Amino acid sequence: MTKLTPRQKNWLEGTGAHIGTASKNGVPKVIVVDKAIVENDSTVKFILSEKQKELIVANINENPRASLGPGGIGSIRAAYQFKGVASLKGNELFVNVDEIYSTKPGPEAGLRLDNLPYEDIIRFETSRWADDGPPR
Repeated sequence: MTKLTPRQKNWLEGTGAHIGTASKNGVPKVIVVDKAIVENDSTVKFILSEKQKELIVANINENPRASLGPGGIGSIRAAYQFKGVASLKGNELFVNVDEIYSTKPGPEAGLRLDNLPYEDIIRFETSRWADDGPPR
């Protein structure tokens, strides 16, 4: 089971996310949501406006896989991509994260983190970053 680290949770809750979806034919849509609520160790909730929901509802119905990148446009300090299964309940989007990747530029780009033991993910983060979340 994938488990988000405290740093990952703080980044998502502090900056929201870019949420990518795709239709079954691969037509992409991306929305930006400025607030995320981490429900538990692997589920992230977003409150969507009607327009945001309208943009992605067809894709979610056809293909529930979604990709998340922490918000904070112009900031690469979070350097994560999260993938998982998305579901809509009213105007709430839930993403159950089952894959985590490093998007830190350089040789670590694309490194899949969720295959590592949780303690190794924590060591990976603390050896590369001194923060726990987005700048305030």
